[in-house]
Amino acid sequence: MKKYQKMLLGLVVVASIATGCKKNKEELNEEELITTVQLKFTETGTTNVSTFTFRDIDGDGGNAPTAFDNIVLAPGKTYDMAIELKDESKTPAVDITDEVKEEGDEHQFYFVVSAANVTISNLNNDANGLPLGTTARWVTGDASTGTVKVVLKHKPGGIKAAGDPITKGETDIELNFNIRVQ
Repeated sequence: MKKYQKMLLGLVVVASIATGCKKNKEELNEEELITTVQLKFTETGTTNVSTFTFRDIDGDGGNAPTAFDNIVLAPGKTYDMAIELKDESKTPAVDITDEVKEEGDEHQFYFVVSAANVTISNLNNDANGLPLGTTARWVTGDASTGTVKVVLKHKPGGIKAAGDPITKGETDIELNFNIRVQ
């Protein structure tokens, strides 16, 4: 009987060590804090780059953002836009953009334009050919003002699909940039 108890105790110890060493999927996919969003616009056919920044170092709540730029673009132009995401609450700052690209099958950016003469298209795709949106093409029309809502959705577990509405998934960040075409 003692031999059986020792074997059972040994199996329990081994099982405890084995499961204790594994990280669960949630720990591996822990959500990052996004404190800074930069939209970099390069006018097509030129080297002209304009960067517009949102920065809130302490995250949602707490202190007000230290930067929330208005987007100002020229009329009748085409821009290639790229998003950069950072966690500047850490030193050195952590670039989150590559992580979003690597986990592209679980993320999607949405851009919702209100009142401004801006058309957004050609979002880049994830490895499965579905929209990701870390890059996109913005085309401006006549002078106007309005807003552009920039939303990053997290869609874990294979729930991302073609034509997903903006309401599908968990919101990682949502910003309403004022935009002027002038």
